[in-house]
Amino acid sequence: MESGMFNHFIQTFIDAQTAAWRHYSAVAATEKRLFSDSHDPAVRVPATTQVVDELRRTYETLAMRIIFKARDEFTVGAKRPVIHRATIFEAAGFDIERSLALGEVPDFDWLYAVLRARLGAGECSL
Repeated sequence: MESGMFNHFIQTFIDAQTAAWRHYSAVAATEKRLFSDSHDPAVRVPATTQVVDELRRTYETLAMRIIFKARDEFTVGAKRPVIHRATIFEAAGFDIERSLALGEVPDFDWLYAVLRARLGAGECSL
């Protein structure tokens, strides 16, 4: 794995999400100038809660894919390691809700590194 790969991926997503919000805002402003205020605008700018919900879903999905990737990497024969999400999150100091509340990005690369280190040390159940 290239160092920083997962963090780079999520930062690229955040940049795209931010750019999309800016573009929607600009188009909505143009619509407002063209047609004045409307109770039913054609362009709806996502609310902050919608943006955060999308970010939360993306964080959750990426974290689970990282766990599945680590499980696949350390599968021996038909035996896949058992990974308890809460346990590995705690070990990695990985807390999605805290990160969202603080406006920070969780360290996905660290999560993967902790997973690999633990599984590489023979911990078959995390």
